[in-house]
Amino acid sequence: MILSYLTHKQVKLEDPGLKIIATKSSIAYRDLVQGFQQVRPTIICSDDHYNELEIGKAFDFVGDVLLTKDVINKYSSHIFKSFIENLDEENRNKIMVAYHKLEALLQDSLLLEDLPLEIDFNEDLEKLLKLENLHLDSKLMEEPYAIIESILKIHQLCKLGSIPVICNVANYLNSQQLDELSELVNQLNMKLLLIEFTDKDFLIVPKNAEFYYIDEDLVDWY
Repeated sequence: MILSYLTHKQVKLEDPGLKIIATKSSIAYRDLVQGFQQVRPTIICSDDHYNELEIGKAFDFVGDVLLTKDVINKYSSHIFKSFIENLDEENRNKIMVAYHKLEALLQDSLLLEDLPLEIDFNEDLEKLLKLENLHLDSKLMEEPYAIIESILKIHQLCKLGSIPVICNVANYLNSQQLDELSELVNQLNMKLLLIEFTDKDFLIVPKNAEFYYIDEDLVDWY
């Protein structure tokens, strides 16, 4: 995969691993973020044969994991689908038996009402999961590393295929955590793209990460 930002050098995202694009230019940072958000046409993505790819499908723009409210919520439908697809027949049947018992209890209760009330019952496990508010541990989701790790695992388990793009990770993770994140990305055989606004001399780059830098004068250093 090839990523192009305006007139700058191309970034080849070939092998799995951690990729970091850092800049000291507020213009470049804005262009990159809004490009991945598909607000500005500042970046182009293509395959190795230069066939253009849709940014929204090739990348999953997450943003800042602490400043983005309920950052995990957008994956709910994928989590529900994966849970249902991987549910074994025995447990599926047990859930549906309990669901039917609930329906019977509700129907019996409605008979006691003066109004002609009824319910629409359907065997929709996704709606049931929403009703039960299936979600990740909220306390765990207060930790930046745990949020990023969860996003990576959701991508892997749900076979999403897109590359997560996360901003400002260097503000939240120390050198040890960045090394662990780089190792995790490689273990999962995935790609993770970090966008950082910082001077390159102040950024900790794990040894196995690919690093690209644009200075405040919009000069490429890669």
